[in-house]
Amino acid sequence: MNSLIATITYCLSEEGRERVVKMGGSGAYHRNVSGPVASVDARLFEVGPDGYASAVFNVMEFDAPQSFETLLEHLRARRHRLSAIRVMLEAETAAGRN
Repeated sequence: MNSLIATITYCLSEEGRERVVKMGGSGAYHRNVSGPVASVDARLFEVGPDGYASAVFNVMEFDAPQSFETLLEHLRARRHRLSAIRVMLEAETAAGRN
């Protein structure tokens, strides 16, 4: 069985871009990192018809380059927060019906 390889796109802050340039890298705002994804984490990614899996962090900037594993942890935490909010909203809606 082939494992799913995904790409996570994230943004570097001005400080992060300056750090990368000082290390000899590109000062690009958008960065991509790729890595293998366990089946339990596959739901964290959008998978296109071609099988290409990706996720984008577009509401926060990082002050340093990020690893795939660190960003995967952020994705897990975001999904956990959103699930908790959904459960709370569903409970409030159900309580309002009674």
